[in-house]
Amino acid sequence: MSSFDKVALAYDDAIDWEARLAREMPFLISRLGNPKGKRVLDLACGTGRHSVTLALEEAEVTGIDNSEVMITRAKQHAATNDVSPKFILGEMTEVHSITADQYDLIICLGNSLALLDNLNNLEIVLSSVYNSLNEGGVFVAQALNFKEIHRTGFRFFPQKVGKMDTGEDVVFSRFFEHTDPPNSSTLVMSAQMKVKGEWTSLVSTLKVLNFNSDLLKRYLVQAGFQETSFYSDYSESPFVGSDDRNVVISSLR
Repeated sequence: MSSFDKVALAYDDAIDWEARLAREMPFLISRLGNPKGKRVLDLACGTGRHSVTLALEEAEVTGIDNSEVMITRAKQHAATNDVSPKFILGEMTEVHSITADQYDLIICLGNSLALLDNLNNLEIVLSSVYNSLNEGGVFVAQALNFKEIHRTGFRFFPQKVGKMDTGEDVVFSRFFEHTDPPNSSTLVMSAQMKVKGEWTSLVSTLKVLNFNSDLLKRYLVQAGFQETSFYSDYSESPFVGSDDRNVVISSLR
């Protein structure tokens, strides 16, 4: 298991998933109408929390992630909840070859689009998303808005504290090094975990592309999306590019 996988699992353990899903799921379900029988593709699905919750609403869900460890935990969550979304190990850039299905909703949450290597890959992914949606289907993504981050100099995220599957404590921390503004930043992640009564720590880093709403809109239009709404949260609050750190995107096919 890579250090990134270990840190990512610690992040998953530290999130208050009940609260997060309570915020996000009404927005996602509203894009489906009646979820029963609707097809959903969860890109960068991680440990499958959204996929499993949508499957519990009787949607037909496929989740894709490039981490075998994440996919394994996603399958465990699905089994625990007695649902059977399909989880596939693969890259977002390979969607066109991984699945030929057409979807009513495609989601990519957790700033995952910004973890692509470059903007050429963003173009590939958004084009694949557009072509994989049914007519009238919706693409929902969440990203960080670096227009606000660069304006304010934001670097440090609030620390998260949770419990691992073993019941022992985990503390998760993140901060940015703005190494190549306005193009990319380095996200430094650390996890402190209590294992058999002893504390241990892990550190991992990721390159994060510096998105803003103007850049995202340009690439969405290029992919074929002509109708896109930007919000600052899942309650559909208006998005202000200079002031809001979070951007929720809803694009209609």
